Amino acid sequence: MFDRYPNLCADICQYAEIAPIPRFATQFFQNRADRLVYGTDGGGDLRWYRATFRILETLDEHFYEERFRYHWPLYGLGLPDEVLRKVYNGNARTLLRRA
Repeated sequence: MFDRYPNLCADICQYAEIAPIPRFATQFFQNRADRLVYGTDGGGDLRWYRATFRILETLDEHFYEERFRYHWPLYGLGLPDEVLRKVYNGNARTLLRRA
């Protein structure tokens, strides 16, 4: 859909689905960095945020996160700072300015 609709943006709240496929997910994030926005459905739970930051920022391997309630291991994506800045707040600021 990203190829078909150049103005499409998405939030990235499906961490349990992207963390088991770190090579693909990292490449996807790097190729679509201008169109992805940080999101989570974890409410205000700080542990949830820490888990998402671990996935996005580290290169940790084969860990489990009980909040996701999945049985497969998760991996950190180790995204570069440039991508993280866009995903964490840069893209949201751009979208809000358009609105």
